[in-house]
Amino acid sequence: MLHTVERIGSFAGLASFLGLAVFALLLFAHGRDIRRLRDWAGSAPEREQERMEATQTIAAQRAEELRELEESRTAEHDAIEQREVRRQRREEGLPEQTRGERIRERFSGFGESLSRPALLGILFVVFLLVAGGVVYAVTNSGSSSGSDTKTGQNGSKKVTAAKVKPGEIEVAVLNGTSVTGLAASWGDKIEKKGFELGAITNTNSTFEESVVMFEPGAKPEAKVVAERLNIKKVQPMVAEVAEVSNEAKVSVVVGEDNAAAEG
Repeated sequence: MLHTVERIGSFAGLASFLGLAVFALLLFAHGRDIRRLRDWAGSAPEREQERMEATQTIAAQRAEELRELEESRTAEHDAIEQREVRRQRREEGLPEQTRGERIRERFSGFGESLSRPALLGILFVVFLLVAGGVVYAVTNSGSSSGSDTKTGQNGSKKVTAAKVKPGEIEVAVLNGTSVTGLAASWGDKIEKKGFELGAITNTNSTFEESVVMFEPGAKPEAKVVAERLNIKKVQPMVAEVAEVSNEAKVSVVVGEDNAAAEG
């Protein structure tokens, strides 16, 4: 019995050794397949695209770093040259900066200030206020000038009429009716009012209403005459009256409305 167990144990040990060997072989083959699978996955098209994008990103970053480095080197070189130029100008007894450099520096500072949103907002508000003030001033000045012009015209007319003296106005008297001697009687009235009496004659046509006529530029004088004689109608002189007025600037045509009163 013991002998049999020893024999079985020997066979079992041998079988275990062989099993371990086969397992190790299978494990090695499995690892090799896994490596192949990983290699294939790494060389897949989408992986290649990802690698290209990553490479491009890295290249762009590197190019940007090189550009910034070059700019910093250039700026440093320019600063060194500028300091050297300023030192030479100090030694020569000249200002460190030229006029052009000072102007550029001032404008650059002004441009940086304008780039601030708050300052831009303030400038915009100021511009609106100034534009509104200009429009308001122009509008008011136009309306006030118009009103002043009207006032000035009316005032000038009143002043002109007030300055006209009766003795300076030559008045012709025309009888526009069939009543005899009407022009002569009205001539006496005109002289009593202080006016200078001009021609006394008749018109060829009949006038129903008395009227004071005037030559161009003599309207203020005609108004004075009409006011003194209580005649309401004033108009420019017609050719018929001008022909017989003997160059008088103002003519009084006595109409039928005053003929009845004289009669």
